[in-house]
Amino acid sequence: MMEGLWSDILERFGEDVILRKNEVDIPARALVQPCLELRKGQELPGPLGLERQERFRYLGPAGRPLDLDTVVVWRDRDYRVRWAQLTGEGVCPHWWAVLCPREEEVL
Repeated sequence: MMEGLWSDILERFGEDVILRKNEVDIPARALVQPCLELRKGQELPGPLGLERQERFRYLGPAGRPLDLDTVVVWRDRDYRVRWAQLTGEGVCPHWWAVLCPREEEVL
């Protein structure tokens, strides 16, 4: 029952995304939002000092798994999965992930 509710939420409030893995594109609907941290800025040490790195929260359907090799295409930009976890199992399962713009990926 809750899975149906989650699907309704994604259909109403989600946006179209493409999950790209192994050169295969899988369409999905997901909620993607900027992930702002109150305690610290979105800055990481780089070769020239601190560099800004934007992060985004991803909430998507349980039937569309994510891992660190998945590229999420949202609003015509590529994002790398920095962290992903299937959560809400047994109640309202969905994928919760943190994304960063692909060109800003820290190696």
